[in-house]
Amino acid sequence: MLLPTVQVGFGILRYLLPLLLLVGLSKQTSLPYTSRAAADDISTMTERRIAAIVDSQSTGSVGSWLSSLDRGQGKWPDSQINYATGCNAQRANWPALNHWNRIVAMTAAWHGGAPNQDSKWVQNKDLRSAISSAMGYWFSHDYKNDACVNGDFHGKNACPCGTPGFWNTNWYSNVLGLPLLVSQTCLVLGDSLSNSERNSCTHITSRAYATFNANEGYLTGANVLDLAKIGADDAMLMKNTTRLTDAYSRVHAQLVYSEKVKNDGVKADGSFQQHGGLLYNGNYGNVFAKDVMELEINAAQTQFAANQDQLGVFAALLDSDRWMIFDNQKTSIMHWDFSALPRFIAFPTADYQPTHDIGINLTAVETLGRLSGNAVITDVANSLKGGSDGANAGKLEGNRLFYANDYMVHRGRNYVSTLKMYSERTTNSECTNSANPFGFHLADGTLYTYVQGNEYEDIAAAWDWDMIPGISVDYKGTTLECKSTTATGKHSFVGGVSTGDVGIAVMRYTNPITGKFSFQKAWFFTADDTQRVLIGNINNTSPVEVRSVLDQKRHSGDVYIDGQVSGGTTKQGPQSLWHAGVGYTFPNNTSAKLTVATGNKSGAWNKIGTSGQGTTTVDLFSAYLVRTNTSQPLEYTIFPGTADQGAFASKAAASALQTVQNDAHISAVYDSAAKVAYVVFWDEKGGAVSFPDGSNIRTNIASTVIYDAGAGKVFASDPTQKQTQLQLAITPAGQPAVFKTLNLPTAGKAGSGVSFDL
Repeated sequence: MLLPTVQVGFGILRYLLPLLLLVGLSKQTSLPYTSRAAADDISTMTERRIAAIVDSQSTGSVGSWLSSLDRGQGKWPDSQINYATGCNAQRANWPALNHWNRIVAMTAAWHGGAPNQDSKWVQNKDLRSAISSAMGYWFSHDYKNDACVNGDFHGKNACPCGTPGFWNTNWYSNVLGLPLLVSQTCLVLGDSLSNSERNSCTHITSRAYATFNANEGYLTGANVLDLAKIGADDAMLMKNTTRLTDAYSRVHAQLVYSEKVKNDGVKADGSFQQHGGLLYNGNYGNVFAKDVMELEINAAQTQFAANQDQLGVFAALLDSDRWMIFDNQKTSIMHWDFSALPRFIAFPTADYQPTHDIGINLTAVETLGRLSGNAVITDVANSLKGGSDGANAGKLEGNRLFYANDYMVHRGRNYVSTLKMYSERTTNSECTNSANPFGFHLADGTLYTYVQGNEYEDIAAAWDWDMIPGISVDYKGTTLECKSTTATGKHSFVGGVSTGDVGIAVMRYTNPITGKFSFQKAWFFTADDTQRVLIGNINNTSPVEVRSVLDQKRHSGDVYIDGQVSGGTTKQGPQSLWHAGVGYTFPNNTSAKLTVATGNKSGAWNKIGTSGQGTTTVDLFSAYLVRTNTSQPLEYTIFPGTADQGAFASKAAASALQTVQNDAHISAVYDSAAKVAYVVFWDEKGGAVSFPDGSNIRTNIASTVIYDAGAGKVFASDPTQKQTQLQLAITPAGQPAVFKTLNLPTAGKAGSGVSFDL
């Protein structure tokens, strides 16, 4: 399998090797505290940091950059770099920063030690002169109005359009993007800097770092770590112990669980939240993780290193990350689940944005695991480096609820299913910097099913944004536009319960913009790779059609409807559907209508973001159900990871899953083979339900319950995250009732499950 960006070069390893040998010899499970002078620690950390920066650079284009640089001006041709600035500049991925991307790579080549670099550049005087020329050009055009560091974050009055100098209306480029590149360049150049260059370097980095003192609202989560890293680089350049101590204290202050609703950072379930209620492990959480690894490997066995509690929070983040990663079997590249990437779905893989690959240096993860003695960190590295079965990267199986972000993942041997919902505690998606203007429905119960792993890759420009996989939708009932993309859910009863092997997810939904469409939906992820979906209490007061989308993905091979090969069609009362490794059966749905479509769809990437990749055409498969009488409930069963139509048909015929109740009050399913009962109590005061084996479950509040009769265990939760106790009565078949009063988790763990043995 191709694992992008997983190698740590010899340059950094020669500094880490003594540490690794020490850990191996001592067999300690925690980093020993060593009392040494801060100056010695800074010297050690500077050597490691420089080696890491150099090792991260690609220097193959240094020769061509050197020849095209205008030495008199210190700039590259406008045909190569777009130097537009201020209000005329692109807000996201500011092209002018490519000026500094080149300088960093040229600096690494001059220093020596970059992977596969040409040795002729090491300490090359002509190259060093060109670096000074390029740095000088930017420094001479640096903006003088310090208010511009925030771009237009506080409006345009403080930094109006036309303000001279290189700046961007997006604060990110001024506070993090540019200073990160400048701090790395200047640290590597070190003592070769002139006084003027050094002063310009520290002016840019200190100006950015000073935003900490202003308590700017954008400094949360991953952004804090990025800025702390700038401060640490600046401190090492200036040998400033006070600044380095401050930078690392800010890093470690983030290595705690973020308990408040819509608070950025690592949640108690290991998921990562950014931008006020968005699941973002695949972008901001990944930046956070990479920063922690860089900073903590650099600080290992110094007074600046994290303690074991702080590393435990980081380990929880990495452990959750691997649940959200799948493997594309066509390219052998691992990727993030699209639900962990919100707006970045608007970028094709060719843009090297977070959709391109997971962007995790697994060797660095492994190294930090060894240095810290943290077994979870080491296990994450080993599992993701250990290959995959189908789309199941790391061969991780089971079920996990991320209650802090209304998100469930179910992983079978050869597939990965992810479900994204939202509630009054979370938000659905975002449109930022022109990316993802049509993403309003991306958390409406979105169910991605990865079997080959290429199902949804590079299709967002062409697909129907009102037909997001797995959702129930008032089709075209909401105008999709950037200004109305982001919404907070209207209900608290969203979440579920998990045993670790199987689970229930629930969502009560009302369209937060129109208020004209609502439903209750439950997903039962059961044993033997079978998923039952129950939709009830559907209300629609708008004239649009209500669709329950089965999937929208790349078309691959034959489509079977009721066991027969079929193309695009509409069928009343279907019995089954199978396509590309996923099958569906439709019990008790004689009044439902199935519509299947295949064929080429086209769309331009610049219509959904800032990508320059042009128009794409994709052969898409889509399927959805329409219930002519929306007052009636709807159900279907999903069989993911089935090899072909025959295997699907056999598995469906042998299924022991039964729907016991599906109405506005209770959604209940029974697996007679596994002897497991699943129930959702929708009513505020709970309810009672009996199962075919004679067992009965009763609760006093709205809740989700799994009763595993075979194992004699019960699992329960409060999806509203508002209750402190649950009274539960379980009556096993042929036995007296067992009464339990369960104390429910609160604060940051509210919504997580509790369990007991009968």
